[in-house]
Amino acid sequence: MSRDDRAAQSQAAFAQRFPAVAEAVAAHKPQTSVAIEDGAPVDLLIGDRRIYGRDARSYAGAQVDEFMAKPMRLIMDSPTSAGLVSEVCIDLMKAILHSLADDELSLGPISTPTFLVVFGLGLGYHLEEVIRRTGVRWVIVVEPFLEFIGHSFAAIDWQAVFDRLDRAGGGIDFVTDLDPGNMVSAIMRRVAARGTPFLDGAWVYTHYSLWAFGEARKRLHGAAEFAYVNRGFFEDEIVMMTNAVTNFASHPFSLLDAGPRRERPEPAVIVGAGPSLDESIETLHRIRDRVVLFSAGTALRPLLRRGLTPDFHCELENGPQVHEVISEARKHGDLAPITLIASATVDPRVAPMFGDALFFFRDSVSSTCILRGDHAPISGAAPTCTNAATATAVALGFTRFVLFGTDCGMRPGVPDHAEGTIYRDIEKWKQHTAQSTRYPLEVEGNFGGIALTNWIYDASRRMLTDLIAAYRLNVVNCSDGALIAGATPRVPEALIVDGPVIDRRRVFAELKRSMKRFAPSEILRGRHLEELCDQAREMYADLRLMVGGFDLQAADFAGAYEALHEFPYKASARYGQLQSLIDGSLNALPRIGMFYGCRARDEGLRRRLFATFRDSTEAALAAMERGTDALLERLARTAVAPAAAE
Repeated sequence: MSRDDRAAQSQAAFAQRFPAVAEAVAAHKPQTSVAIEDGAPVDLLIGDRRIYGRDARSYAGAQVDEFMAKPMRLIMDSPTSAGLVSEVCIDLMKAILHSLADDELSLGPISTPTFLVVFGLGLGYHLEEVIRRTGVRWVIVVEPFLEFIGHSFAAIDWQAVFDRLDRAGGGIDFVTDLDPGNMVSAIMRRVAARGTPFLDGAWVYTHYSLWAFGEARKRLHGAAEFAYVNRGFFEDEIVMMTNAVTNFASHPFSLLDAGPRRERPEPAVIVGAGPSLDESIETLHRIRDRVVLFSAGTALRPLLRRGLTPDFHCELENGPQVHEVISEARKHGDLAPITLIASATVDPRVAPMFGDALFFFRDSVSSTCILRGDHAPISGAAPTCTNAATATAVALGFTRFVLFGTDCGMRPGVPDHAEGTIYRDIEKWKQHTAQSTRYPLEVEGNFGGIALTNWIYDASRRMLTDLIAAYRLNVVNCSDGALIAGATPRVPEALIVDGPVIDRRRVFAELKRSMKRFAPSEILRGRHLEELCDQAREMYADLRLMVGGFDLQAADFAGAYEALHEFPYKASARYGQLQSLIDGSLNALPRIGMFYGCRARDEGLRRRLFATFRDSTEAALAAMERGTDALLERLARTAVAPAAAE
């Protein structure tokens, strides 16, 4: 077979798996060419200059040898982030540690399937060899230069690469973005699609030097740690369900859903608690009578201290600290003129502190899955209260926005929150933020330069970017923090807000008419909470059957994770969406088991740890079933309690 025929076959195999990438490669005009010697590609050329500088095959072989002698790997240091805020998970870890006795584990995973991230394809001679020697299941190739993918067709047999990964039960993905942040985000999306726990032990291989690869590598470890954190756990879902039903049953409220509404002409101002808020107070006073003002989370206190009373205050989280923070804010101003906009899961003590309350269903949590009925949840309301404020304002119909204190990080050398927030004024909260907050990332600043951020605030920034694009919002960003794509940077002093003084009584009346008003417990009628008890018993019986069938001899921790991870998705509506209560813990339990079991140095220890994992998981299911029964009985009583008069 001629070289051209082999290249055509390789190209066809690639195009069959990745048609969109193949089309982009075909449409791209290359600026490099291939050097051929003895009928084989041996180098890439930019004009007359060689990129490899020698035969690419020998270069790749030596590079793989060097990599395997001293590989770069993503090793999780402890199972803490896998779910150890949950009592059932803590009990599992204690049981495993007891089973370990004096046995030592490997520093990194030995037997778990994992990922290989390859920065740079070039001609691709390194690819199949590094896959073979690492023994990975999934590969993510990052190659921003499309022409290199095109040149690889003549150098390597793509069908052979695909076949090897198919036999391992894995696969390969491609990232073609040049921006380092987008590279890392795309890598993590592909990891999440395969299974985040398999990040532990991932290999990171760099084929050629590129500034974007270096920056992406720096960000990748932090992104992996952030992604590895388990989202949600059983005990937290119990709190959210309890809070939601209590809120719905205790007092009248309006429900804000994602249904269509008339577009509002008024500008909406979103105020976060970022440090740049300090420089914006004068501007906020100047424009106050011509805007609708939304405060987000801890921004309420500094606004009230400076004589600014928001129209709406937005809260997202369900913990008791929200009530504590608002109690501190109330010392500085009257909350009666303010309407609360909050996730239905907010602490039930919060809503009575305000003049009125709008609740919304936050996406993906158990209370939404079980209680929402036909009401559409608000998307894009996480991970911070600033996201909640913006997303709910969009749901209300606002399309013109001005952002203040929405820094999504901070400038180097400045505090990380505005003056007057609890994080600046109250010792308990000062200590909390000092212990828990790091800012390891550098991103482009809103007014040039750099801003420091972390994974939560960067996720907030990206979510705001997506919201702006999805709804084609007109957004001006007066915050001196991270650049938010799609928002126009403007210093506060230069902001001009046209239009008349807002008739707030009319605006609020129109907004209220666009939402359904509920009397206490009204929204819970027809939810048949009592029927959920039977569905819960069926769900836990099916889970016990699954876990009891785990093979102790095979000791397949990865298989156990995949089975438990898939259970909520396969359940659909069979259990009345009750699987959403336990989804987080069903992910966390096998992840903790994997952390220890996949570091076992011999099969005997591995099997012993797997037996402990199986027994402890069965005990965890029993504990969660008892907790679910108690929850459902309690909620049924709350839902039918005598309603307060509106």
